[in-house]
Amino acid sequence: MNFTRFLLLVLVLLFIVGCATNDKPPAETKKPEGETAETETGPIIYKADYLPDADYGGYEFRIVAVVPDSLSTMHTYFEVEKETGDIVDDAIFARNRIIEEKYNVKFIQIDLPNYGGLLPLFTKNVLSSSDDFDLCMMISMFAWDEALKGTIVPVKDLPYLDINQPWYVQEVNRQKTIAGKTLLAFSDECLNMLEQTVCVMFNKGLKTDFDLEDMYKLVEDNKWTVDKFFEMVSVVPADLNGDGVMTETDRYGIVSTFDFFYSTCWIGSGISAIEKDADDLLVYNRNPEKLYGLLDKLYRNIHEGPKVFFEAHVDKAPSFGNMDKYDIPVQQFANNQGLFGVLTLSSVQGLRGMETDFGILPFPKYDEKQEKYYSNVLDGWINCVPITNTDFEMTSVIMEALAVESRNLVLPAYLETALRTKYSRDDESLEMLNIIEQGRTVDFGLHIIVRTPLVNQGIAVQKNNFASQVEKDRNKIDKLLSDYNEAALLLD
Repeated sequence: MNFTRFLLLVLVLLFIVGCATNDKPPAETKKPEGETAETETGPIIYKADYLPDADYGGYEFRIVAVVPDSLSTMHTYFEVEKETGDIVDDAIFARNRIIEEKYNVKFIQIDLPNYGGLLPLFTKNVLSSSDDFDLCMMISMFAWDEALKGTIVPVKDLPYLDINQPWYVQEVNRQKTIAGKTLLAFSDECLNMLEQTVCVMFNKGLKTDFDLEDMYKLVEDNKWTVDKFFEMVSVVPADLNGDGVMTETDRYGIVSTFDFFYSTCWIGSGISAIEKDADDLLVYNRNPEKLYGLLDKLYRNIHEGPKVFFEAHVDKAPSFGNMDKYDIPVQQFANNQGLFGVLTLSSVQGLRGMETDFGILPFPKYDEKQEKYYSNVLDGWINCVPITNTDFEMTSVIMEALAVESRNLVLPAYLETALRTKYSRDDESLEMLNIIEQGRTVDFGLHIIVRTPLVNQGIAVQKNNFASQVEKDRNKIDKLLSDYNEAALLLD
């Protein structure tokens, strides 16, 4: 089904639902479960029947966001002024117009040129007790800190947010709780969170040239593991120019950056550097032998033997000039210089001109016993409610409606149409994208000082001494976790 037909179907169903419920009284405090409806032609239409039939009298609903041309590979903006023919932008436009009409509001985007201005603007608004905006986009690590300070309205005080619904990223939100308190609720409205999810792209030409196994079949059969990954990685590297030195112009098993690759290895293996105890409080990994064992395996596969990994932050790449470090592995992959590109989903857009076909995979499991595939979310720009907001009920209604309609319109446009037919090259990648999307999770260890001894001072600089590096920083780690836990316990 093409997007236009899908959109028309959604609009018709929403119109029917709206006509059928216009005479109903406002929803009761107890919220029934959301519902879905499957049409004869396939798409599932999600509905939040617990949302009230409210008229907000043309209220200007203000959202602070980063303007689109400052981060062109991610959707950090909220509003789209008109339909342009871009599939995702048109879906965002349709979503916003549906909600504006249904609740009689007018969305106003407050533009910022870059993410660096978000936190200062948010802080100024709170400290001055102003009501300058209803929502403010925030990078997740900043949002976490602000939530612990009590400057962001917690989920429990937003009455119409139901984070058990399918339009919320359940595993990420579960990891983001502390002391049993849900501070942030990531939903499908946060599209850039999906874009900042790490995946494995593979070069189909190199797969064929080296007669490698069917990788899609390995995923389906639960045999896509770290060992299988490195087995394939080892056969592809080559000194293409024959100068006896592996440089940025040669071919590798892996092209990536250390912050994308190494942490994704342990997260994809179902390991967290920072865990939760029985009271939902943050603690360092209580049985780190598996973590250190995996890092040792990575170290041996990457640093002991032929060079299989070009890491753009450490390896020099003079032929790429002043290109951003994160763009180098994308370009190398497009140049057929890597069997695997361990990149974010947003990087797919940079491969539009790639002549060789490629596919998309989830990161491999630790072993075949692992229940599911996990996807490392590097960050997520979430819309936060400042405590200066004057109407928590209205704000929560609009936020929930945005989440539902993002699930209906924006997510399918991005996954099924933009990535599958515009950027990636086969039908199987769509199934893989669904696995990646459903397996998203986070590890607090990436956002605090734990990453430094594990990666920056360890494997990235070719030192196989993870346990000792962590122990050097252990007092700092435990103190920071204690501060987080105490702050959470003090929150209402």
